[in-house]
Amino acid sequence: MTRPDRDDRVARLRAAAQRKSEDAAARAHRAIITLENRGQTVNFNTVAVEASVSKDFLYSNTQLRSLIIEKRPGRRAPATPAAQRTSEASALVKLAVATEALRRIRLEVGRLRQENAALRGELLATRRNTLSGAR
Repeated sequence: MTRPDRDDRVARLRAAAQRKSEDAAARAHRAIITLENRGQTVNFNTVAVEASVSKDFLYSNTQLRSLIIEKRPGRRAPATPAAQRTSEASALVKLAVATEALRRIRLEVGRLRQENAALRGELLATRRNTLSGAR
């Protein structure tokens, strides 16, 4: 094997290893999010199983290790400041605004469907007239 061939193979192997590592890290991040969404415990064991990666990989990746340690049970999340908490009245106002926006959108969709049906009818009539005139 010539030196350029060897260097080329080594470069391809390094690139493949890098892609494999990045894929495993992405799977681990998705696993953490999935576990949190399901309300399950986030720790090295559950993330490793969910992401199909080794615990050694999780411990050796400093970013993932820090994230898992932060999300483990017993670690309290910082309390939301009172100014950022949604009051019931505020939630009702947001709901009313969203409901009104949805109502307007549904009306517009209905109007656009009618307009579309009318335009389709005109198009079909034009095609029929064009075809009958060509005979």
